[in-house]
Amino acid sequence: MPILRGLATLFLLPGTLVINALDVSVEQDGGILRSFVNMIFWGIVAVVVMLPVMF
Repeated sequence: MPILRGLATLFLLPGTLVINALDVSVEQDGGILRSFVNMIFWGIVAVVVMLPVMF
């Protein structure tokens, strides 16, 4: 389980860094901001990784 906990922490890290920088807790926004930042960040990473594969 420590491996899965580490992967989850890594996956949520971009959003966690943003809400910490804005001094907002997950309880205050319900995790919406963190989820949005994570989707944008990991979406960009996925596109950048897949572009060389596709072309």
